[in-house]
Amino acid sequence: MIVEVRQDVIRLSGSLRENYWPALRSAVSLQLKAYPNGIIIDGSRLTEINEAGAHTFLEASEYIEDRNARVVISGLPEHILSEIRKIPGARSQLPLAATIEEARASLAVGGVEAVVEKKHRPVVLVPLVGDWSRALEYAAHHALDQRGEIHLLYIIVVPRAMPLGVPLPDKEREARETLNDAEQRLKRTGITVRKLSTRGRTTIEGLVHFAGENPANLVLVAYSKTDFEQDVNLLHSLLTAPCRRPLSQLVVFFTSPLPEMGSTDVTPSILVPVTGAWTEAVRFCAVHAAAWRAEMHLLYVIQVPRTLPLDAQLPEVEREADLTLGEAERMVKKHGLIVRCYKRRSRGFFDGIAKFATETKPRLIGLSYFRSDVRDEDSRYIGISTICSESPSDVAVVCLSGASPPSG
Repeated sequence: MIVEVRQDVIRLSGSLRENYWPALRSAVSLQLKAYPNGIIIDGSRLTEINEAGAHTFLEASEYIEDRNARVVISGLPEHILSEIRKIPGARSQLPLAATIEEARASLAVGGVEAVVEKKHRPVVLVPLVGDWSRALEYAAHHALDQRGEIHLLYIIVVPRAMPLGVPLPDKEREARETLNDAEQRLKRTGITVRKLSTRGRTTIEGLVHFAGENPANLVLVAYSKTDFEQDVNLLHSLLTAPCRRPLSQLVVFFTSPLPEMGSTDVTPSILVPVTGAWTEAVRFCAVHAAAWRAEMHLLYVIQVPRTLPLDAQLPEVEREADLTLGEAERMVKKHGLIVRCYKRRSRGFFDGIAKFATETKPRLIGLSYFRSDVRDEDSRYIGISTICSESPSDVAVVCLSGASPPSG
């Protein structure tokens, strides 16, 4: 057999009558270093193959699957494929394309633009999932505030019965169209935009794997509240998916329908309940308050036990509320924003937040917790669900890596 290497193509010609993978593997490894977006093994000039030669493609498929390598095999004649099909596992796991052009198009979608390890500017990563068009507005606020870039990520979902690198022309076309659409929506902002794609067995698996390999300053995901109602485990799935490197700051938005023209207040507001890692919620929401010229409303909910009347004397709790609100108010004023502080009493903490939001109709509610606190505490997760279902506002949950520090 003859092996010819030309740019991103390794071409096989002639008769393949032995397992040639040990020798071919070296060429594949070298070419992947030179062409990290992917290479093509073209077999269109193979004339014959036997069982031993077919094992070349079995070991190639194992190499590609184990390393998630960007390798596509093109042009295999039908009689060659027929022999390969006799080897269990080889045919089903091979990423195949009919031609070099089709293989190259598939690789182009899978690696539209490489993310460099060291970034000179802050990066906001926006996966094009759920209500991604609404996510773009929030991402633009942060990119402009930090003078950063927005990286758009499309996740191509590949069934588990197929190799990750298999060409999927329809999905790849959809990826290109969606990435171009998102880029066009950001064109007027002047923000540097990079279009990226990855593959995964599920959307969330693909997202967390990519984000773990390519750290961003902020990962911003948006789902409509309808999505959340239909799958209440969305947030939990994002927080529990295995990730090589914990995401430093993941923000999940649950969006409400946009208000009709003329129905918004003259001065919009953003509500930050003083709970959890509230200082991060203040920092995050201050960016949007500045962009919208909105007021920041700080809320301290005093939870009153059912054994006491709602107006019971609770001097220690009141004092703690005043001190915390004072600290939060000073923090907001450093951002040059208008701030208003509120105290409310309620039997349920999250019920109190939802009721206040229903009355005041803020444009956004910002919550912040450490990932483990949301992931491991059912009451907190249920509380977030309550706010999403009962309030008319967008809800942002800022999820910080690690666990909350011990009290005291």
